[in-house]
Amino acid sequence: MSTIAVTERQTFAGRQAMMRRVAPRRKVAIPLNVTILRSGVPDAVPGRSVDVGEGGIGAVLAAELFPGELVGVEFRLPDAGSVLAKARVCYQERLRCGLQFLSIPAEQREMLGAWTLDVPRRSTLLEAPAKPAAPSKPVPRADAPLPKFLADSSRSAARSETTPRYLKRKIFMLLAASVIVAAGVGWWQWEQGWQELESRVPGRSIEVTTQAPTAVGFEVMQRLLVHKVDPVAPAGPRIRGVAVVSAVIGRDGSVLKVLPVSGPEPLVRSALDSVQWWKFEPYRQNGAPVEVETSLAIEFR
Repeated sequence: MSTIAVTERQTFAGRQAMMRRVAPRRKVAIPLNVTILRSGVPDAVPGRSVDVGEGGIGAVLAAELFPGELVGVEFRLPDAGSVLAKARVCYQERLRCGLQFLSIPAEQREMLGAWTLDVPRRSTLLEAPAKPAAPSKPVPRADAPLPKFLADSSRSAARSETTPRYLKRKIFMLLAASVIVAAGVGWWQWEQGWQELESRVPGRSIEVTTQAPTAVGFEVMQRLLVHKVDPVAPAGPRIRGVAVVSAVIGRDGSVLKVLPVSGPEPLVRSALDSVQWWKFEPYRQNGAPVEVETSLAIEFR
């Protein structure tokens, strides 16, 4: 299977998952942690959300997941509370994926539904008991003259009433401006931290290339291999065979991207987990290092 076919299949699966969505989603960008269990070893992957609803969450993660994988997800909603649930990967498209909640406490699901619709929780919808009406007092006649001390106090109150209103309005405007500035600074710090996080993920390079990768055979790249991580055999019954993956190797010799090509699915997953940590000497053309694309065949005996 080609790289383009795999990408199109994942994109089509993601669109189908979006079309099947029945619960509303609310856009929000908050940090979250996803726990993946691969080869019997738990791996924590950081990320941030795109939207969240009662039935699931869309996220951008610093690792590649596979549709059908079971993961644990943990995050905290603004002005609401924490959510810890088991989820299933519905689709994966580049770094963005969709997670469907499978096991979540009823209280947390109710909190998600209320927060998504932006309505108060049930406990806050109860109205306070009405207070008994105060006994009515006799209303003075409209044409009756006011006593002198009352007329003087009313005139002084009218003169002083405009000053507190002006001060309150000015204080409100200053507070609103402060909140806007603080929100802008916080968003900028969040974007800077996210870019730094993505630059540290293995297999993610921020170098910009101006030309397509050069196709190089595996025999040539095998002679340039300087660091190799052996794949771990999948748990369960022993499976023999060959897993073929396609890898893009950067100018510094690190693996930028690895995609499945052919072979049994458990063996391909194990191969993907190991190849992303391989390191090569830079492949050079006319004395300058270039980005290359090659196919790697890993045999499981």
